Amino acid sequence: MRSYAERLAEFAWLLRPIAQRNASLASHSLLGIGGMTDVLVFADSEAELLAALAQAGKLELPVRVFGSLTNCLLPAAPLRGVTILNQMSELYFEDEYRLRVAAGTSAARVARAAVRRGWDGLTWATGLPGTVGGMVVNNAGAFGGTTSDLLLSAEIVSPAGIQTVDAEWFDFQYRSSRLKVHNAAKREIVLWATFQLREGGPAQLQARAAEYKQRRLQTQPPGRSLGCVFANPPGDYAGRLIEAAGLKGERRGDVMISPQHANFFINQGQGTAAEYLELIQLVQTEVRRQFGTELELEIEIV
Repeated sequence: MRSYAERLAEFAWLLRPIAQRNASLASHSLLGIGGMTDVLVFADSEAELLAALAQAGKLELPVRVFGSLTNCLLPAAPLRGVTILNQMSELYFEDEYRLRVAAGTSAARVARAAVRRGWDGLTWATGLPGTVGGMVVNNAGAFGGTTSDLLLSAEIVSPAGIQTVDAEWFDFQYRSSRLKVHNAAKREIVLWATFQLREGGPAQLQARAAEYKQRRLQTQPPGRSLGCVFANPPGDYAGRLIEAAGLKGERRGDVMISPQHANFFINQGQGTAAEYLELIQLVQTEVRRQFGTELELEIEIV
């Protein structure tokens, strides 16, 4: 068998219009933290995404697929193999208030389009970072709304091919699904998602979206972060527990627990994944010691 370097070079040559060798991931992460990857692919269409997956499989290269890197803590160490950013962005308003969306589409863009059309259900997502694929994988939600309440079906791709699955297939839990695993190299990949929305008034939906935006501005800190680090435990809030543990403002290097919202970790400069992980461990240890509560991660550690 040819060497890893030879197979990697062939992949990069075959995908050369959309592939970069030895690319930095930090510049593509909302947090601004991350190392290099051997090859970075920007897939703007389903055809490009499937071609990259097929070639990586044929050449037996490890491959990972991400959306907009708004919920992932990337390591400083290089990611070997192929990293694909799914940027396929399409949405279609169909009959009976069904909305079909490509997984790489901005979740906020989809929600705003639905609001303008007067389709209710996704208004809570008008300020949501990330893509529709990430929204499904993480069962994202806010302001009482959640993805699992709206998802009708999805098209996924795996080594076995493309298949359509219903919402039950995802085994949704709070801020989680069967696809939310730490081994991103082996999971199925969402290509398309179809949501069941309902009739609403554009003016009322726009007013509600404006209210949600104001609430986000009041409660969520600015700066480079991954949003909420921990999922809320049953009957409580992770941010409240972290604050009650006296950890607001704690920092390791350039990564700080926000004084405004304790469930947000902010990269204030040249923060590293190691510093971020130190704060995670500190929070989990102290909350467990003081309150007997185990905080589970909402973000994904790659």
